Amino acid sequence: MNVKHFLALDYGTQSVRAIIFDKAGKALYQSQIKVEPFVDGEKGSAEQNPEYCYQKLVESVRRLLTANNIDPSLITSVALTTQRASSVLLDNKHKPISPIFMWSDTRLADETKLSTMSWYFRLAFKVVGMTSRITFLRKAAKVNYLKEHKPELIDFADKVALFSGYLTHKISAKLIDSIASQVAYLPFDYQRLAWAESLSWRWQALACNRKQMVDLVPATHFIGNICANFAKDTGLEPTTKVYTAGGDKNCEMFAGGSGERGIANVSLGSAASISIGLDNYQETFRYMPSFPSLLENQHINEVQLERGFWLLTWLIDEFGKEDKDKARLLGKSVEEYICTEIENIPAGSEGLMLSPTWSQGVIFPGPEAKGSIVGFTPKHTRFHLYRAAIEGVLFTLKAALIRLEKKHNFPIAVVRITGGGSKSEQVLQMAANIFNRPVETIDVDEASALRAAMCCAVGEKVYPDLVSARDNMVKIKERIQPEQSVSDQYQSLYSAHSKIYGKLKPIFKELVTRGF
Repeated sequence: MNVKHFLALDYGTQSVRAIIFDKAGKALYQSQIKVEPFVDGEKGSAEQNPEYCYQKLVESVRRLLTANNIDPSLITSVALTTQRASSVLLDNKHKPISPIFMWSDTRLADETKLSTMSWYFRLAFKVVGMTSRITFLRKAAKVNYLKEHKPELIDFADKVALFSGYLTHKISAKLIDSIASQVAYLPFDYQRLAWAESLSWRWQALACNRKQMVDLVPATHFIGNICANFAKDTGLEPTTKVYTAGGDKNCEMFAGGSGERGIANVSLGSAASISIGLDNYQETFRYMPSFPSLLENQHINEVQLERGFWLLTWLIDEFGKEDKDKARLLGKSVEEYICTEIENIPAGSEGLMLSPTWSQGVIFPGPEAKGSIVGFTPKHTRFHLYRAAIEGVLFTLKAALIRLEKKHNFPIAVVRITGGGSKSEQVLQMAANIFNRPVETIDVDEASALRAAMCCAVGEKVYPDLVSARDNMVKIKERIQPEQSVSDQYQSLYSAHSKIYGKLKPIFKELVTRGF
């Protein structure tokens, strides 16, 4: 076959997409199916049935083929990208024995029930001031939560797999995962890009062992052909090859320019992040690891807000019923309608500021993290709140941009934006003004899927490496320059916004100690 078409499968937080790309990076056909992110059970839980996820993946492929009357023989290979930090337990036949615990699951293990680590590790953590942060890491690790609440599951499990590894097995019948998908509370050594060595503190900190870990390979690795079951379920040809890719953010960041000198990638999705790519391991915040890039032996220095543009969704769900109704009458999405309405609100939301550090973290934000909204006056409306949420996310990413520049001597000339927020001209202009730099978008909305397709292109020898694939498959759609007068105003406001978290941190810590 002279013409090669690549199928990218992208299982995200709110939808699953199946997209066929050509070797030039053009999306030829696609289907998108909404999915339930999780089944909301007890407070903080975010679980999903593994079979439900597989069936939705199958449905997206079937719909792609049938709706577009596609000859499956035109698809030479497939690669998968999924949301990160989502885990599932498998038995010795690689069948799931637990739900998938999605990244948004916030249940914590009881600190008092954690196993005691060796005295020398505890002393080392105390000396470097990391005791409370290591404790939070251990509380947040799902394997520790399961050890406390369902010890029979974690003890019986043959493998502790990520969502990516589980679906890869369903596609290929081989339990294998990509190094570039390893972003989770598991015993992974981010500096070595491999499972931790046997004497590492990670094995004592987390309730799992080396035998339970899935074998890892780099991106673009040829796994084999799709398995008979996946071929039968989807209608794909059994000769379709399977290549590894990476986590959705890892894929999206690389497609957006991470690793190119002078370029930072900003992802404006349910989670928001900013990243640069470096050829050697460096930490942006002390003890906060850099993550594996899709490019072998490259690291992505990423600062993430787990609740990024999800905040806007939350505000709309809580306060925007009228806005949803108006958007429906106008034939627009509610986000599109709101972005039109907030154009009438001045930069800075007339003094209303939102700090979006709503989710706790190990390093940034810390275990005490909480969000805040300050500056309310009677003149403010819910549209001020919508705009303040967008500005708050962008201000927080700007602080991270400045840190990335200074910490790594990495001057950032251009910010390349991907994710759902990149579809709004209003948001893009706000970003250019707040970052005070040109912002660019690429001509494919689904950057993570495009990156997965690049892995197929390299595996199929269409391009010699991933950098060449990116050079040929990613095209800049537009560049937006800062509006200098508005940008100057935002730089002044940034000074005030950047102080919010630090000023409120003592209050947040007190709330945590009181159990709130």
